[in-house]
Amino acid sequence: MTRRLPVLLSGLLLIAGLPLAREAAAAPRYAVPAAVRVNIAGLGTSYAILSSTGTVAVTRASGEVVYQGGLRTLTRTNVRRLAEGGGIDLPPTNTNVTDLSPEERQSRARLFREARQAVREEPSALVNVPFQFAVLRNDRDDVGTPLIASDRVVGLHFATDDGFLTFDGRAFRGTFDLALDDEGDMIVVNEVPTSEYLASVVGSEEPSSWEPEALAAQAIAARTYLVTHLARHRAYDLEGDTRDQEYDGVGGEAASTVKAVARTAGVIATYQGRAIEALYSANAGGITEDSENVYASALPYLRSVPSPADDVAKTSSWGRTSWEWTTELTAPQLRDYLAVRGLNVGDVQRIDVTSVSRTGRVMGARIVGNAGSRDIGKDASRYYFGLRSTLFTVAVRPADETEFVSYTNTERLRTLELLGATIDAPAYTRLIDPDRETSEIRVVGWIYRLPARFVFTGKGYGHGVGMSQWGAQGMALQGRSASEILTHYYLGIALTNIGGA
Repeated sequence: MTRRLPVLLSGLLLIAGLPLAREAAAAPRYAVPAAVRVNIAGLGTSYAILSSTGTVAVTRASGEVVYQGGLRTLTRTNVRRLAEGGGIDLPPTNTNVTDLSPEERQSRARLFREARQAVREEPSALVNVPFQFAVLRNDRDDVGTPLIASDRVVGLHFATDDGFLTFDGRAFRGTFDLALDDEGDMIVVNEVPTSEYLASVVGSEEPSSWEPEALAAQAIAARTYLVTHLARHRAYDLEGDTRDQEYDGVGGEAASTVKAVARTAGVIATYQGRAIEALYSANAGGITEDSENVYASALPYLRSVPSPADDVAKTSSWGRTSWEWTTELTAPQLRDYLAVRGLNVGDVQRIDVTSVSRTGRVMGARIVGNAGSRDIGKDASRYYFGLRSTLFTVAVRPADETEFVSYTNTERLRTLELLGATIDAPAYTRLIDPDRETSEIRVVGWIYRLPARFVFTGKGYGHGVGMSQWGAQGMALQGRSASEILTHYYLGIALTNIGGA
C-alpha cells in the first residue's frame, strides 16, 4: 500500500529520519510564481501557425486589436515576395499542405516558375519581408492574407476566452506572445498558471498512468527545478523541452497529474534551507552518478546511490530499451554521425575508453580515425555517439559475421537494413506429418551477413544524476512514498512548503 505525504500545519513536510526543514539565516527566499512563461518553439521558428479551438484575439503591445475570430493565423519570417504583379507572396517550400487539388498544385508550381524567371531577368524582382502576420483562409492555405508586414518581428499577444490556443499541433492553456529568444530568433512564449504548467510537465515527463507516489515525487522535483531556473532568459522563464523540462501543454495533463500537483502544492526539495538543483533523468541503469562527473559542480545531495528499482522498465514494451540497449554503427555511419556534430577524424578505426567513473560510466574516450584523433569527456559521448547514456561498453565486430533473424523480428530487421547487412540465405523449418514425412517447408527467417561495425552496449537513459524516473516508479510499486523516493535520490534534503502552486 502506498503512503501519502503527511502535510503538517507548520507548512513543512516530515521526512523519515530527517528533522523538519529550517531555513538558514542567510538562505535566499524562494517562491512559487503564480504563472510561468515557457518557450514552446524550441530553437526558434520561421513559420508558426497559431490558432484556437474557439476564437482568438490578437493584439499589439499597445492594445490595438489586429485580428479577432476563428481562423488560423500565420506568422512568418523572411517571406519571399515577388514584387511585380502586385506583391505576390511565395508559399514556403518546407510546409506540407494536405489535400491540394490538382489545380492548386499547378498554381503553386506556376508561381515558383514565374518567380525563378523573374529573378533571372531582374534579381531585384524578388524581395524579402523580414516579418509577416497573416490570416489563413482554409486548411490548404499556407500563405494567407497579410495583416502586418514589418522589417522586424512584431510582438503580438494571443488570447482566447472560449478554448485552448494551439501551436505546432498542440493545445495550450494561458496566452501566447511572439517574442525573440536570446539569440534573436522568433519564438512563441506560453504564459500559463504554474499549477497547470506543472500538471503538464509531470504528464509529459512520466506516463500519467504511473503510481501516484511516483507522480507526486515528479511534481516536487519539477516545482523545485522551476523555482531555481526562473528569469534566466530575456523574454521567458523556461524552455519547454528537455533543455529544462518537457512541457506538452494540455496533452501532458491528466486527472492523475493534476492531483499530484495539487496534493504537493508549494512543496520543494531543500538542502540546508536552499532549493536544490533537482536534476532527474529517465533511467539511471541501476545506479545514479555523482554530479561532478556530468556537470561542473560536486553537490552534496547529488551523490551516487543504488537505483535497483530501475529494472522495472525491462518489463515495459516501450520502456525496456531505457534499461538495456544496443546501438550499432558501421565506420562510415559513425564518421558521418560525428561530422554532423563537428568532429572530423575521417574513417573511425577504434574507440578507446580512457576513463570511467566508479559507477562504470564512461568519463573519457578517444576516437581514433585515419585523419586524426579526438578526446571527449564526461557526458559528451552521449551526444557524439547518439547513445542513451554513458553507462556503456564498446566493441568492434569484424565483417562477415552471420546472424539468424526471424521474419517476426521487425525491429532487428530494420536495424540490419540500416547497417547494410545482406541476406546470405533463407532459414527454413520442416513440418513433419504423422508418418514422419516432410509435409511442408516454411521460411521462418533469414541468415544475414553483417558488415564490420562498432557495437555499443549499455544501460540507462539520460545523464543519470539525481532522481531516476523509472526508479521512482519501481519504488512506488514497492509501496514507497514520494518522500522516501526523493530522500533516496537527493541525499540529506528536506521537503519545504514555501506556499503557492
